[in-house]
Amino acid sequence: MRRAALGLTIGWGLVFLGVSVASGAGMMRMVVADLPYDRVFAAAMRSVEGYPIERVADGVIVTGWLWRAPRPDEPGFERVEERVTLRVEPFGERITRVTVEVDARGWRGDTFRPIGDTRGTAREVLARLREAQG
Repeated sequence: MRRAALGLTIGWGLVFLGVSVASGAGMMRMVVADLPYDRVFAAAMRSVEGYPIERVADGVIVTGWLWRAPRPDEPGFERVEERVTLRVEPFGERITRVTVEVDARGWRGDTFRPIGDTRGTAREVLARLREAQG
């Protein structure tokens, strides 16, 4: 499966955004926020509300698979399922990095096929995380 990387840095009042895409093991989406770890972790949990939660331990949140309708940029699929992994890592008193990985596959005919571009879901998760940070 392909995974996309989307980076967003929030710190010292500045916001920087970068995007990269890789396949296989994949790159990750990263958010660095000028907020304490506990607050960012709580926001990360709220950013995946609606997903079934499979595991939460040691700063890692793994959701279960969630079915959804395909987006316009996912033509030819009858339905899509995706899951999100967030890693929340402290780097100092008020610096926390959140890495978001999205695995997605679409149902076409009688089989699942990997969806290579998961940036749309990553952007949605990061937007919800920013909103949840308040």
